[in-house]
Amino acid sequence: MRTLVVHTGGIGDFLLSCPALACLVAEGPVELAGSADRITLAVAGGLAARAHSLDAIDFASVFTAPSARLRAFLAGFDRAVVWMRDDDAAIASGLGSCGVADVRCFAGLPPADWPRHASEYYLAALGYPAAPPFRLAVAPTPRHEVILAPGSGGRRKNWPFDRFLTVAGELAARGYGVAWCVGPAEESLRLPENHAALRDAPLVEIAGILAGARLYIGNDSGITHLAAAVGCPTVAVFGPTDPTVWAPRGARVHVVAGDPWPDAEAVLRDARAVLA
Repeated sequence: MRTLVVHTGGIGDFLLSCPALACLVAEGPVELAGSADRITLAVAGGLAARAHSLDAIDFASVFTAPSARLRAFLAGFDRAVVWMRDDDAAIASGLGSCGVADVRCFAGLPPADWPRHASEYYLAALGYPAAPPFRLAVAPTPRHEVILAPGSGGRRKNWPFDRFLTVAGELAARGYGVAWCVGPAEESLRLPENHAALRDAPLVEIAGILAGARLYIGNDSGITHLAAAVGCPTVAVFGPTDPTVWAPRGARVHVVAGDPWPDAEAVLRDARAVLA
C-alpha cells in the first residue's frame, strides 16, 4: 500500500497528525506533500520516504483539471489522505480521476467542540485507536542549554514577553546559556544583547538544536510541539487555549497554565525542576 499524505497546516498541526502518519507507515511506504520545510521533518526523522512541495507536483490543478505533471506524480499511489476540507468533493474527484483508488479528505483541524487531544482527531478520522506520544528521531546538535521561544501562530497565544525576560534573566544569572528562537513575527522584540538568537534556520536544523538542549520554554506553538517531539524537556505555557486539546505530549513535557496567564515564578519552578 503506497500512500500520499497531503498536509498544508502549521508546524504544530502537522506534528499532531504524525501519530496517525505513523499508523499509515505501518501499512506501507508514505510520501508527503505540503510545505516542504515542515514535512521534511518527517523524512529527517525516518518516518516518511519523501517530501514534495505542492508547487512541485502541481497540486493546485486538482481543483480544475489535473495536469499531466500531477497525473504522472500520482501514478503508482494506491491511497491519498488529504488534510483539507473538501465540501464539494473537488479534491476527491480530481485525485480519483488520476487513478488513486482510495482518496480520503478530512478537515485539517479538529472541530471547535472536539473534546479530546488534537492528535486523537487525526487518528480517529482514519479509524485508528489512540496512540502513544509521537517521538521524532533526529540527531541532537548540542549548542544551547536553554532555548526560549516567545512567539506562536497568533498573538493571543503569546505569554507576555516581560515574563519571558524575567525567566531568561534568572536562568542566565544561574549560569545557563540562554538562546532565543524567533521568527519574522518576533523581529520587533528587544532581546537581551548578551543572549544568542536562532533566526530563520531550517526546521530540521532547529529540531537538532532542540534535541540537544537541556530545557525549552515556549507558548502553545509549533516550535513547542517540535521541542516535545524531539524529546527536549519542555515547559509549555498556556493561557487562552485548552491544554487538554492542544498541549504537546511526552514524558518530558511540563504544562503551566493560568487564567489568563501563569506568572513568571510558576514557569521558573518547573524550569528549575527540569534543570536540577
